[in-house]
Amino acid sequence: MSEDKPLCDLCARTARYHFAATDPAGDPLGATRCARHAIFYQPVRRSAQRIAAVVGTVLFGINQADVVFAGRLTPLVVVKSVLTYVVPFSVSTYSALRINRLRNGGRAE
Repeated sequence: MSEDKPLCDLCARTARYHFAATDPAGDPLGATRCARHAIFYQPVRRSAQRIAAVVGTVLFGINQADVVFAGRLTPLVVVKSVLTYVVPFSVSTYSALRINRLRNGGRAE
């Protein structure tokens, strides 16, 4: 007989992530997600967007602002500016998924 593996709350695929949460009354809740749905889990995405906005803006100011404000905007500068926001978003998302990953026994690491 096969092991009971946790299933995604949305699609019933094998879950790889569990996100702890509480309801407004303070009772524990949680969301169990497969990889596809974990990437788009709203609390993870929202947090990553905030972090990317702050960190990306600081990095943009350090690395690209002088070029942009001087009017020397090129396609390369645009790509670099976009990456300035994409990288912190990706790192934040990866970190959130990594810390909420389920082990083989169905427990979060």
